Amino acid sequence: MGDNMQWNKICPSEVGIPEEKIEEFLNELGKHNVYLDCLMMISKGNVIYENYFKDWNAEKNHRMYSVGKSFTAIAIGLLKEEGKISLEDSICEYFMDKLPTEGVHPYIAEMKIKHLLTMTTAHKSTTYKRYDGDWVESFFCVEPEYNPGTIFSYDTSATHVLSALVARVSGKDLFTYLREKVLDEIGFSKTATWDKDDAGIVRGGDGLSCTTRDLASVATLCMNHGEYKGKQLIPKEYLDEMTSTLVSTAHYEAYDEQFGYGYQIWGNRDGGFTFYGIGGQLAACYPKHDFILVTNADLVERSKDIKYIHQAFYDVIFPLLK
Repeated sequence: MGDNMQWNKICPSEVGIPEEKIEEFLNELGKHNVYLDCLMMISKGNVIYENYFKDWNAEKNHRMYSVGKSFTAIAIGLLKEEGKISLEDSICEYFMDKLPTEGVHPYIAEMKIKHLLTMTTAHKSTTYKRYDGDWVESFFCVEPEYNPGTIFSYDTSATHVLSALVARVSGKDLFTYLREKVLDEIGFSKTATWDKDDAGIVRGGDGLSCTTRDLASVATLCMNHGEYKGKQLIPKEYLDEMTSTLVSTAHYEAYDEQFGYGYQIWGNRDGGFTFYGIGGQLAACYPKHDFILVTNADLVERSKDIKYIHQAFYDVIFPLLK
């Protein structure tokens, strides 16, 4: 399995999933013109299916979009474990140089690190898209709409500021820090890349490109409570908190986005958690069944069609896990 986490490969039938059911799953997607780039299924730590479509292969990096948000949250947990931050800390304390000269809005002043992790910030949407200038600065200078901690509102600038926080506190950019602490240990691809903004801050919210196996490796590590080969790479307590439902998302239109949110990660239908990137980048983890579904696709222009991946999975594969 290349340099990645060492999985055994077994037939899906060995865990009660006939191969024709995986074909049925793919055919269901085809009915809605949804064609995956990559698909992996992992049961009890064994790869039961791995396939690449079109011109994709196991070595090729795929744009992961918001999957990177969950990686960013892991880095925050590592800083917390090192005693370098508390989730109750005011975010403004770390960015005094980015605060507006005319004074800080009270809602901004009240924001804590945990508000950024749970997407319950003072902002209704990504601030750097509404600001001409430094992305991190935008978070502190754009007029806020909400009292922090009151409303779940998906905001990629919150993740970007968390990436900047990692850089300030650790002295290393987000990707370097994660590589040294976790990713190199589990065989994450050396060829993986992570885009930066103009100021050199890693785009924690959307800039990661890596292989499907890389995503599967991190999902597997989280499924194993942060432990790999007897080493606790991610603090278990933090990971349990991160992957639990901390905020309601019941107001969301898409059914599979209504199962709540943890620290930069979505809840799913069976009390599990999902690394979730626009366009079909998914690592849906089901701890009750020790099963992970990993997909990559190119549905960015048809982002609502990701529902067909969920639907086909729950109709065809999920009943076989029980």
